[in-house]
Amino acid sequence: MSRSIKSFFICCLMSLAAFLPAQQIVDGIAAIVGEDIILFSEVNQYAFEMAQQSGTDIYNDPEGFARFQELALRDMVNSKILILQAAADSIEINERNVEATVNQQLEQYINLAGSQEMLEMYFDTPIKKIREMLYERIKSSMISQQLQQEKFSKIKISRPEVITFYEQYRDSIPELPVRVNIDHILLREKPSPVSKEHSYNMLMEIRARIKSGDISFEQAAKEYSQDPGSADEGGDLGFVSKGTFVAEFEKAAFALNPDEISLPVETHFGYHLIQLLEKRGELIHARHILIPVESSDEDRKYVINMLSTLRDSILAGGDFARFARKYSDDPDVGANSGRLGEFSLQDLQIPEFVDVAAGLKEGEISTPFQSSYGFHILRLNKYLPSETISLEKHYPILENMALGEKRSRFWNEFMENLYGKYYVEIKL
Repeated sequence: MSRSIKSFFICCLMSLAAFLPAQQIVDGIAAIVGEDIILFSEVNQYAFEMAQQSGTDIYNDPEGFARFQELALRDMVNSKILILQAAADSIEINERNVEATVNQQLEQYINLAGSQEMLEMYFDTPIKKIREMLYERIKSSMISQQLQQEKFSKIKISRPEVITFYEQYRDSIPELPVRVNIDHILLREKPSPVSKEHSYNMLMEIRARIKSGDISFEQAAKEYSQDPGSADEGGDLGFVSKGTFVAEFEKAAFALNPDEISLPVETHFGYHLIQLLEKRGELIHARHILIPVESSDEDRKYVINMLSTLRDSILAGGDFARFARKYSDDPDVGANSGRLGEFSLQDLQIPEFVDVAAGLKEGEISTPFQSSYGFHILRLNKYLPSETISLEKHYPILENMALGEKRSRFWNEFMENLYGKYYVEIKL
């Protein structure tokens, strides 16, 4: 992480603390939705995240932070209302997906802050509470997204509606920006057998010390575990039901007897020692010690060399799609064979793609480069200049615009009805 990014994060967190001087304000009730409450502390944490993601310097822009507070509160109230409606519609989500997203978000926060202790200090909140707030908000977001998808799936658009939309908004429809049609192959760093063996052996040594009585499981977790959400609690994960953990972890945990300690269990987070404390039907109370598997410089060099070899083979006449299907780690490669399709440069969500695509000519393949997802090679299939949208040439684009506008109108009306259906009290 660059020093400037970390400095910005720290300044933002210090600023957030300055905005929240009084304990009664931090812990006060911001809104009531049904029987649930939304605390000021929750609103402020969410507002900070919004500001951080948008690049807003809240230290020098308190009015900007106040706007984010308003947006955060509205979003949280909407989420609470949608959860009530989702319960009425019997909509459920996969708890594993929630847990995985929470872990990823929490890890990002800790990396930005520099350590778990720094994160707790800046938010003036223990990591367990930060995790609980993240969990509730992410779960709420996933439920509302699923509800939205179900409602939107019933909305269709006809050709006469598209034509009416075009005629009504013709003068305000922007030009199509510069676009690129691209393919890619993604390779992620995969820890070598040596790296895996190191983490596995480390846990075996810890397990032997626990079994011999040299150290307790709780103390070992505090000293060695790298799970930011449970290490300070001695690895304690509390009572959870089936479906909460990733499959490999859950299978091993439910197979244990009370007080039994597993052998190292591998998941995509790394290796775990698991101790079952108690089992109550479909509920278990467990604790664990996590040792991630770190990639080495040699692992990175291997990935880069592999991508360079694939690039040379394609340039020599090999089929890009075939190599993508065989080697790419993109989870969608089975459906798209590496073809990402057409994007405006401004809409490419991976910043590195923008820089690389802008420097390629049609038919060229980039040298390997790194993004937050892994290492890539990118092929520019076609460069499309800016142009005016017309009904004759760009009907699919106009159809999507018209459908989006129709969905937006529907959703606003839907939310307005829900505000009348459920009790909502804003305390601000």
